[in-house]
Amino acid sequence: MRGDPLELMQGDPRDRSRWLAHRTGLDETAIWEWGVVERLCTGLHCANINMQTLGQETLDAAELVATRPDG
Repeated sequence: MRGDPLELMQGDPRDRSRWLAHRTGLDETAIWEWGVVERLCTGLHCANINMQTLGQETLDAAELVATRPDG
């Protein structure tokens, strides 16, 4: 779920969680929700360790997926 944030924002953000759910047999919604939290944590961590570009891209992706009507 932590893959390239720019790639995530270009396509359907739920593609990755659907794929993982299919591969693992786990709940897609739980995977999706974990991914939102993981992106937020990763974005903040990157910003904290002077990786501002990746941090901001990751936070932008977290905001996008957290505010989607189907998210």
